Formats: sequence, structure tokens, C-alpha cells
Amino acid sequence: MPTYHSASGSAAEDLFLDLFSETFGAEKAGFLYSQYHFYDIYQKSRYADFVLENGSHRVAIEIYDEASHDKQLISSGKFYDDLLKQNSMVYLGWDVYRWAVRQMQTQPDAVKDELQLFLGSHPQFKEIVDYLPAQKAKALDGANLELKEHQKAALKALEQMRDNSETIALLYHATGTGKTTTAVLDAKRCGGRVLFIAHTQELVDQATKRFRELWTNTTVGRYCEVIKQPRAHVVCGSVQSVALHLDEFKDDEFDYLGLAEKAT
Repeated sequence: MPTYHSASGSAAEDLFLDLFSETFGAEKAGFLYSQYHFYDIYQKSRYADFVLENGSHRVAIEIYDEASHDKQLISSGKFYDDLLKQNSMVYLGWDVYRWAVRQMQTQPDAVKDELQLFLGSHPQFKEIVDYLPAQKAKALDGANLELKEHQKAALKALEQMRDNSETIALLYHATGTGKTTTAVLDAKRCGGRVLFIAHTQELVDQATKRFRELWTNTTVGRYCEVIKQPRAHVVCGSVQSVALHLDEFKDDEFDYLGLAEKAT
């Protein structure tokens, strides 16, 4: 069973992921975008704790620590800023749901019932399985995936190169022969943080889908156009978006870099 962790490293958000998994199934938690980037009405950069999306429709989920949102315990500026964040989500047309840490700790069954009510019976999406994009629903186990001979050979060659302290490789196979799968399994074997970039949105989406299918116990985010999730363990992004925001990444932020080259 896959286990997911929040991109922020928050124990409270991890607790929510556990409750969400118990409600809808562990595999469904993989469709929650953790630390979802957006801009408020004043174009200030913001992050929602979690977001579910289907096309242009988004559902935001915010996790609250009562102490950090109690007007008597925090500055009025911080309190009003949090209200602006929530109102901006609503203005953008999102549905917004909020749960408190103590509520999740002391009333987990009530939270799961509310999740089922608010999301499982959403008027637009009826069932959570209908709400999630169909093409993402298939889960695969990378350990039991039957590889083609050229993929096995490529993985072995990549391992031998690293043993020889060689750090740059070109994987050259015909279109449709599983290069992305090979790259995902190689990155998973290394285990560190991954930046995987591509020249087209289609290739970014393909890589994101494959990482989520084959590396189910880690967070996989996207970095392209309006969706920017730089804190995920695996970041799949467009060349253009990453190039324009290099200042968001440290030089040693990633352990594994991959590039899906466009066809020529």
C-alpha cells in the first residue's frame, strides 16, 4: 500500500493524508497536490496545503493549527493575511475546506465522514473516483513490472556508469519504447530528489503520470505554467518554466536530473 507524505514535511498534513487514504484508499492520496502554488488577488505568491483538480475546477484543503490561527495569539496582520488567502481561493472559483489539527487527532472518524460527504458526494463529481482524472487511476508496482530486454540492458548500463563515477548518460531508444519508464526506475533506484524536465507539456504530463505510477511512496509535483510545486521529492517541469525560475532552486537541490528530449 503506498504511503504519501506532504511536500512541506508537516506532521499535521501527513495526518490528513492518512485520514484521506483511510477514507478513499491509499492510491487516491496520490492525486492530492501538496503545497499547491497560486497567486492571490494582489498577485502575491501563495501555497495551498492540498489541492484536487479536474480540468479548471479545483478543491483546496487547508489544515489549521488552532494556535497559529487564533486572533488572540497571533498578530492581526497574520490573521488578516490568512483570511485574504482563503478569500482569494474562493474568488478564483475554488471550493475550500478546512480542518483543524486537534479535530483530526481527537475526532478522526468525524473528519473521515466529512471528507466523504464533502468530496465523495460533491455535486459536480459525485464519486471521488469520477472526480479524479481517469488516465491517472491505474497503479503499477515498479518492482514487479515486466521490462523489455533493452530496458533491462539500459538500467544495467546506467548502474555500471555510476559505479565508474560517470554521471552523464544519453538514453537513446525509438519513440514509444519505454524510455520514460527506464528513467523513472533508474531515478527511483538512486532514491534522491529528482528534477525531470521536458520541452513539451505532453512529455511533462507523461513523466508525472509515470513517476506516480512507479514510485508510489513519494511526492511527485509539477513545475509548469500556473502549477508550480518545487518542494515535491520528484519535480517534473517544463524547460521553459524551470529556466525562468532558477532562483527558486539551490545548486545542490536535486540528486538526479533527467531531460526528455523533444523529437527531431
